[in-house]
Amino acid sequence: MKVSRSVVIMGFLVAFLAVIPLSTSVAAQPLGSNAGFLDLSPGAGQVGIEVNISGYVTEGPNQDQSCSISSPTNGLIINNGDPALGACVVNGGSSTTGNFTGSFTVGNVSPGQYVIEVTACPGNNGCWPSQGDWVQTIFVTQNSPTIEASPYGAYPGGTLQVMGSGFSLNDNACSLSGSSVNYIVSCEVSGGQLTAVFVVSNVPTGYYGLTATGNTGDFANTVVGVSG
Repeated sequence: MKVSRSVVIMGFLVAFLAVIPLSTSVAAQPLGSNAGFLDLSPGAGQVGIEVNISGYVTEGPNQDQSCSISSPTNGLIINNGDPALGACVVNGGSSTTGNFTGSFTVGNVSPGQYVIEVTACPGNNGCWPSQGDWVQTIFVTQNSPTIEASPYGAYPGGTLQVMGSGFSLNDNACSLSGSSVNYIVSCEVSGGQLTAVFVVSNVPTGYYGLTATGNTGDFANTVVGVSG
């Protein structure tokens, strides 16, 4: 019996299709290994300030019950490397939305950018960084702020200008305090730069401490002279 070439080819294709599926699919990846968001308030500042955190991570196979704060850049930025001093809670415990809140104190690290991570996990024994549900963002540490008065001294009733730098990028207002301050004419912060003017109090001749405080709580000190 003569078998045509087309029949042989068709038979081969049927056998091939019986072994090889017509389509393949990739197994769905579990959600949340780094899904969600992390908000820091403030997002920049000096060593020693407290930073509040909030956000959420997408749930994995189990409900998240606890969370931990860490930094893959430098662990010292989180409470000088002592995670026990940090605070992080999954709202309500066994939250099905993965919401969390907490805070940490900026440790003694050099100015620069640092990755901050929040990891959420089941149980109440702490979470291993970058395992399970986790989110990251950037915190910027800045030099400690400084201020100086111009001119250095003034008579009671006169005005002094205060210039400062290194304040938090989240500052947009400020205040002045000290016995030499009668009242503040103006005080503002923009881009970490402080400018202020105040009227000198009617105080005896001498040197007086002056403090400028940004609205996020960062501050700087200097000394001004008053000539009675």
